[in-house]
Amino acid sequence: MNAKLSSKPGTPILLGIGILVLLALLVALAVAGSNVRTYEAGTPEAAAQAYIQALFDGDTHAGHGYLSEDLQRECEPWDLELWWVRHSDSASFDEVRIDGDHAAIELRLVSSDYEVGVFPFDNYDYSQETELELDRFDGEWLITDATWPLAGCTWR
Repeated sequence: MNAKLSSKPGTPILLGIGILVLLALLVALAVAGSNVRTYEAGTPEAAAQAYIQALFDGDTHAGHGYLSEDLQRECEPWDLELWWVRHSDSASFDEVRIDGDHAAIELRLVSSDYEVGVFPFDNYDYSQETELELDRFDGEWLITDATWPLAGCTWR
């Protein structure tokens, strides 16, 4: 009898179990990381999500492209650059109202990024709420009003 095999009879089984556990962990991580909600193309939610994602990524030129022609004339891409947008942890739509070719989306941005020591005993989350107004032009949803972050450029 082979002494090598008889000294560790469960090695192939343990190896198989180890591989299954590893695969299960990889699947669990993939599922946990895919909790980003996506919206159907051609909806106001999809346009608003793409706009917010561009601002989160710091791509103000892409974000500027989701504005209506009127807003693009009033606002420059750099008007969309706010430090706390890029430091936000998440965004959500609290309410979406669609009436034909007009939509209003209540948006909430949450950030836990704050100066260390200011709230030492608190899990402080900063929340910014605003509303995005969108209209459909030739089948494409574009932002026609956003109190954030466009307030500065629309007041000029």
